[in-house]
Amino acid sequence: MSNCIMCSIALTANNKRTFGAGKIRGGEEVCLNCFKKINDANPTIAKSLKRYTLAEILESFTEREKENAEILERKALLDTEKDKQSLRLVEIRTQIQSLGLDNSSAFWGRKEINELPEILNIDESIDNIIQGTYNNGQGILVSTNRRLVFVDKGLLYGLKVEDFPLDKITSIQYETGMVFGKVKIHTSGNTANIENVDKNSARKFAEFIRNKLSEPKPTVITSKPEPDVLEQLAKLGKLHESGILSEQEFSEQKKKLLDKL
Repeated sequence: MSNCIMCSIALTANNKRTFGAGKIRGGEEVCLNCFKKINDANPTIAKSLKRYTLAEILESFTEREKENAEILERKALLDTEKDKQSLRLVEIRTQIQSLGLDNSSAFWGRKEINELPEILNIDESIDNIIQGTYNNGQGILVSTNRRLVFVDKGLLYGLKVEDFPLDKITSIQYETGMVFGKVKIHTSGNTANIENVDKNSARKFAEFIRNKLSEPKPTVITSKPEPDVLEQLAKLGKLHESGILSEQEFSEQKKKLLDKL
């Protein structure tokens, strides 16, 4: 009576393959349970078992374990990303709700709002939103701290996104009719018309953006870079050699520079 080369269980007529089908290269046999494990790991090896050694079979197990680990890792990353997107969507919806808008954009633009976590950067916050049509597409125009972005989640043509950076907008205007209005976004040489906007929302949105564009830009103060310490040391050395600096003065200034390193 022989034993399974893999699990060492005693082989009997009830737990091994018939007609020597469980033999590997070298003549050793595997039990039915181990054969199933081999088949799960690599069906190609199981189909031609006699062509493979025990080492090759065990290697296939290792490769399968690596593949499974990679699959689980990718799934975990996807789940983490989905969780981040879900939290970001909650944050965006909270921002929109806190605006207290009296237009229906937050309701009718739900499918576009659901796309915003993929469109907006993590440091972008929403400060206004209207609904309208642009280039024959129905969607929402979102104002953030960095840009205006029109989002159209169409049923037939997928997702369309066009943004207008605030620093590229030269002016914004609006027109109103009996029911609907129009918002005109002027950029360098171009005009984007957002039409079929609720007339009250068109006026309020345009005035809001106009005020935002008129706000003074923050002044960026750039400090003059300090000379390189090694460069300063070289200059001190020349002043000392020329006699302008005494030995004591040179040592004191040199110590101050070295303390900066």
